[in-house]
Amino acid sequence: MLCVNLQQYSRPCTSVSGGISQLFVFDPSDFNFSQSYTGDAVNQASSYSAVALNANATAAGGAKFYNIKFQFKEAERKWKQTVKGCSVKYEHEVDCTLPQLSNDLTDFLKSLDSAGCCCGLGLIIQHNDGKIFVMGEKFVNGNQIPFFQVQMDGSDGTSGKLFDDENAAHVVFKGDYSRELYEFTGGINAILAFT
Repeated sequence: MLCVNLQQYSRPCTSVSGGISQLFVFDPSDFNFSQSYTGDAVNQASSYSAVALNANATAAGGAKFYNIKFQFKEAERKWKQTVKGCSVKYEHEVDCTLPQLSNDLTDFLKSLDSAGCCCGLGLIIQHNDGKIFVMGEKFVNGNQIPFFQVQMDGSDGTSGKLFDDENAAHVVFKGDYSRELYEFTGGINAILAFT
């Protein structure tokens, strides 16, 4: 006997666009995402409808979504699912290109390394089609959820050899989950209110 409830998946026959339009990094301890429920209490909606500061978050100069200003058309989100017995693992990766190797970039990467090691990183990813996804969240509906560690991992960069070569860093964020990322349906203005 099949012991799962399966829902039909359907997508309207329309064009689809790829790529990332905006990317934000945040401290997962600072934000609480709201998740609403569908008609039956057993199946939670796989999306977040709102975001607010956590009770212990310091708004002044601290708890914010920080915009990562990547090179236009040079950001991508990938995931890969594997199964071992009945254990499912999703490997998530966000890759973006930050132009020009510089001391500003060095300081930014040091901050990401430090934050990723001590508390993990959170990412807000807006696709070019407008959909927004959350990676590395820690609090949902006021409760701490299972910890999903997201860190900068596997980044590289180059000065280029020739005058017209790209001088840039490819910054890679990686995280292991037991599921695909949840969509944030509260709209981009709810995110921008905390930038």
